[in-house]
Amino acid sequence: MKKIIKLLITLILISYFNCTLAATVDHFDVKLSATETSINKAVDLIIEAKDKNWNTVTDYKWTVLILSETDSKAELPKDIKDNSYVFKTLDQWKVKFENSLIFKSVWKQEISVFDFYDENILWIWEINVIWESTIPEAIEISIISPENWIVIWTNYVTVSWKTQKNHKVKIKIDWVDIKTTTSNNDWVFEEKLDNLKNGDSTINAVVLDADNKEIWVSKDIKITVKAENPEFNSIKITPSLQLEPETSISIQVKATKWLKEVVAIINDEIIKLIESTDWVYDWKTTAPKAEWEYNVDVKLTNELWNQTNKRPATKLKIVLPDFNSWTDEVIVDILEEEPLQETVAESPPIIKTKKIYKITNLQLTKLKTKSILSWDPITEAISYNIYKQLEWNKLVLIENIKESRYEVNIVWDKITYDYFLVEPVVKDEEWETIKWELSDVTEIQTWPKELLLLLFLSLIIWFFITKFRRKVS
Repeated sequence: MKKIIKLLITLILISYFNCTLAATVDHFDVKLSATETSINKAVDLIIEAKDKNWNTVTDYKWTVLILSETDSKAELPKDIKDNSYVFKTLDQWKVKFENSLIFKSVWKQEISVFDFYDENILWIWEINVIWESTIPEAIEISIISPENWIVIWTNYVTVSWKTQKNHKVKIKIDWVDIKTTTSNNDWVFEEKLDNLKNGDSTINAVVLDADNKEIWVSKDIKITVKAENPEFNSIKITPSLQLEPETSISIQVKATKWLKEVVAIINDEIIKLIESTDWVYDWKTTAPKAEWEYNVDVKLTNELWNQTNKRPATKLKIVLPDFNSWTDEVIVDILEEEPLQETVAESPPIIKTKKIYKITNLQLTKLKTKSILSWDPITEAISYNIYKQLEWNKLVLIENIKESRYEVNIVWDKITYDYFLVEPVVKDEEWETIKWELSDVTEIQTWPKELLLLLFLSLIIWFFITKFRRKVS
């Protein structure tokens, strides 16, 4: 009671100085979210400044006093300090305190709002407060999403549930409290849960009463989290990790299969690798020009954009050739069908031979529905790479196949020509790629000329049939 008297005296003293800072405000529009509530049950409090014509006062940024003269023990919103609240620009001249006003006494209770500088600017709202029922209120709660037994490929999930408003809700994972929130909208609510562990988990939601006792528990939702990053196994650069500038090299990375993207980064150059077989990604390029020891980084990205970065995966050393050195070792590249030439010399060099596997007897068979590219099989080849030649002679790997034939489907919307090349893939006993050679470029027409004639004849026949039907009718 002393506190109320003190506040009233303050109001009288302030009004004595005849402040006019809020002269445009006539009253406040004060509303509660219900006309009847029970003890300890929170309700919303909404305050809006109005002029004489009930228009919103858009420049009101001053202080209001909020109190309940009928219930001195009433709990006011937490944002209210010493029974006062300062309007902010972010309030947009209308402030709403959700689930924050709790009455402690029964009967008709009032909530009063005054302008701090003029007690004549006020509004009073009345609400009926009743005792709580002796039978606990059954506030059901059910989880809408995620679905039961769903597999989640990320380490977070948004939980949506349905229940009545103005109730505390606790979210649990594996029966451990994760978040406590309040259902402050109508019926449907949601919360994002982060840092989920991989594997199986159980989610449920619990409704709490004013004493934080559980009054209803939802059904359990089982989820499986698989938010694993791609796995990097190894990287191999051939012919070696120490090379002369601009040497042709092959990069091979072994990692999780079916990745969205695998790239190697050397000297800020991004090299995209193609999956030739399961778990194996490779590509051919050239070594840097400058003499240096370069880091070779690898970045793996799966379909869910989860990434693994290996920095560095290995190092590549570029050295300039030593023209003063001498070696008797000579490596001779020969075609498979060419015999080894014998030489006679006083100091015969050490000769190593490498086979160059080449596509032979490349043939194109044109059909009405497809074109078939075939060639003589190479016994040592484990597969064949099919390339398409784009502008500026750029090659793009489009498929790796096992058989010595490749079918090209017809494109029906226009007449086009594509250019294809075939490359054998051969591995030695140590699973090293042996030198190969691309086939000649093959031009393939993707719409047979005969179909144009058939289409023209069909149009003529359709024209005469239509004309005949009109005469008959």
